[in-house]
Amino acid sequence: MEKKDKFCNCIYVVIAALAFGGMLAYSGVQEFWYDEVYQLGLVGPDKGIGEVFRSYMQLKDYTPPLYAVIVWIWRAVVPFSFPWLLLVSEGFTAAGIFFTALAGRELGGKKLGLLAEILSASSAVLILYAGYEFRSYSLYFLSAALLACALAKRIRSSGKKGYILLTISLLLLLYSHYYGCVIAGVLFLFEMVLVIARKQSFKKIYPYFAAGAGFAPWLLLVFINHTRSITEFWIQPPDLRSLFDLLRFLCSENKFQLWTLCLGIAGCLVCFLAKCRFGRFSFENDAEKLYLPGLVVAVPAVIYFYSTVVNPSGGIFYNRYFIGLLPFCYLLMAQAVLWGWQLAAGRERNREFTALCVGIALVLAVQNGTLLLEELYKEQEISYRGSISILAKKDDITDEGVAVVMTDNSYVRAGIEMYFEGFYRVVPEVISQHDNNFQEIVKNYKKVYLFIGKQPVEDETRTLLSEYKMISRNKKNRIREYVLEQVEDE
Repeated sequence: MEKKDKFCNCIYVVIAALAFGGMLAYSGVQEFWYDEVYQLGLVGPDKGIGEVFRSYMQLKDYTPPLYAVIVWIWRAVVPFSFPWLLLVSEGFTAAGIFFTALAGRELGGKKLGLLAEILSASSAVLILYAGYEFRSYSLYFLSAALLACALAKRIRSSGKKGYILLTISLLLLLYSHYYGCVIAGVLFLFEMVLVIARKQSFKKIYPYFAAGAGFAPWLLLVFINHTRSITEFWIQPPDLRSLFDLLRFLCSENKFQLWTLCLGIAGCLVCFLAKCRFGRFSFENDAEKLYLPGLVVAVPAVIYFYSTVVNPSGGIFYNRYFIGLLPFCYLLMAQAVLWGWQLAAGRERNREFTALCVGIALVLAVQNGTLLLEELYKEQEISYRGSISILAKKDDITDEGVAVVMTDNSYVRAGIEMYFEGFYRVVPEVISQHDNNFQEIVKNYKKVYLFIGKQPVEDETRTLLSEYKMISRNKKNRIREYVLEQVEDE
């Protein structure tokens, strides 16, 4: 039995390694977008670790600081390039795929674990929005996969190790993304329901109190130091279609995955209700039938209610914020496939099951791979790399009296400074219209290259540039060239 377990673990490691290698093959094809450039600026070489923490306390970024601390260290030791910077996210994603398999094996055996890993490794949405994002989503996914694994171990067995693993996974989840608080909170409510129903002991929920105590000091620091609103966001309130779009998003727009997810949710809930109805529910054998579908249904429902009823002006219903639900989705999909296979096969047939797994992997690799490549090679509306490439080639870009003015905020400006130096070995003067004393600073320059990023030109900046004459304009790269009138006359 031990040899079989080791062989199974080797298979899980190989699949996770293949997923990691696949991510490496196309790493850096898609350039960083606005939020990723912003992330670069938050952890730039001019930022000490204390300043990084202060930025996150002030809600300069609406995520907890754990990922930022990791990439602050990583950025300092690797060459400046998209593939090198993304290695952290790709590694976290591959690790999350592996732990999803372990969770599946703990809950339903080796076959369930294998199916869950195949479904996660072939997911386009996971690769695009976690592996290829220089943001905290990969850590968020890994933390959720660890939580799924810890829950599975605690459900099937008890002991101090299970409590410690659950506490650690909850803490990682809370410090990786604020939506982790919602996932943990919903899960805690389910745990309390089972405690009240006397299906488990109260001590089972001690890890939630320990994790909450570990996260509370950070929340207090944010409450004291925040300089941005805690309740106002740019996201529009969702409608009922948003819920369906979220399901499609979690399933990589794949009909097979969508149907298996729906069947997995329905099947688990029916089993749970039937067990309760006939008094045969036991925590050790059936708790996942509540937890898995409950999380996938309840977390979006809570966020939907908040964004439509409680605070419509500060809606937070945004698809990529639900990436922490993916491990639970893959486990539900795998359960639905396994049920279908067991009904069709009638008995244990390893060869046929192996053929089934290979077939699913190939079909999903083609279907989801097509979507993945389309997204990777899609031309971005704003190409920061392309625009900086054009500016870096200007003969006078580093001359005295010449500056690059950006419409984006100061953190994006800091990221763009890293682009100039890291990619093109030039160090021009770069100013953001949101910098302190911006108007006084710009007056020191006789020539300005205006780069219009995601944020628009403000009226004050427009008025200031009216004193200059525009001598060229590149609409595609969103660059305008201005000089003072007297300079041109000379």
